Amino acid sequence: MKKRMTDVTASMQAHAIDHLIVAPGPSFVYLTGVGVHASERLTLFGLRQDGHHAILAPLLEEDNFASCGCSIFTYRDEDGYDKACKAFLDELELTKEHVVAVERDQMRLFELDAIAVSQARFVEGKAIVMEKRLIKDETEIGWMQKAADIVDQALERTIALCRVGMTELELAAELELQMRKLGSQGTPFETIIGSGYRGALPHGGPTDKVIVQGELVVIDYGAMVGGYNADSTRTIAFGEPSFEDRTVYETVRQANEAGISAVLPGNMAQDVDRAARSCISLAGYGQYFTHRTGHGLGLAVHEFPSIMEGNDLVLRPGMVFTVEPGIYIPSRVGVRIEDDVVVTEDGFSLLTHFSKELIIV
Repeated sequence: MKKRMTDVTASMQAHAIDHLIVAPGPSFVYLTGVGVHASERLTLFGLRQDGHHAILAPLLEEDNFASCGCSIFTYRDEDGYDKACKAFLDELELTKEHVVAVERDQMRLFELDAIAVSQARFVEGKAIVMEKRLIKDETEIGWMQKAADIVDQALERTIALCRVGMTELELAAELELQMRKLGSQGTPFETIIGSGYRGALPHGGPTDKVIVQGELVVIDYGAMVGGYNADSTRTIAFGEPSFEDRTVYETVRQANEAGISAVLPGNMAQDVDRAARSCISLAGYGQYFTHRTGHGLGLAVHEFPSIMEGNDLVLRPGMVFTVEPGIYIPSRVGVRIEDDVVVTEDGFSLLTHFSKELIIV
């Protein structure tokens, strides 16, 4: 954690940021090594440009931060957090003269209100930490590989139990159970199961819909190990699919492979999107590919970089992201195939390895 804070304070200096304050979330974990639930109880980590740092937390969380090596300001539920928060801000020597970076997509209004009493100037600080989180070290990639191994193994176990007539909810429950048995700390997002026409809903959660003969089923799911995530999607067939559904599947499979092949250091993020998207467009399904090709992966299941048109970010070794093209024909069928990819010195390495040949159960 010390090196991480040193790197972040250097970034703060480069951006003329006096303080960084983060609420529970991926950056909080990155800087403290502690994951806490974002609740109604005010919890904050503050970092000054000179490296001095402090934590504000409810008393019941105090022991979790014992190894952080900084001042911890706590409060009891019945007392409220006002007094502890003032002591926290005083420790950081935060005044109206200072510029404070916060992550606006993580910090909630009551958290911002609590620190706004300082009358400091608040600015968007997402890039301050994200530019450091963007490049994963060997330890981080190792955790993600373990999570990816779990998603591969869990799907293999679950497919052996699949049958026509089960519901989407039953399939999701079985898959999540297998991931837990294999060591996942939880599911980083709600498992997506879309069968038949519901597969055309890219983020459709599981329902009590019965899976019938001949349907394709989109399965998008994730595992977490050491706080780091894996995110995978496969589409399988329950019984023999139609010729058109097979055509859609094969188009997406080729797009997935084309996108992965474009992952090279020195290429831009948009090059990966273009490679995948061109396959789908040339096959006549371009209008049905309705999202970016991928997203960054790490302590958050969605983080930088976005693999999309217009992102000219140059790919560098240590970046980890998904490649997940899809075709979604409304009210009829959907297909998505997603892999987790690491940029290496000479190309790429896959974290997920489950077969992309169409599996029929």
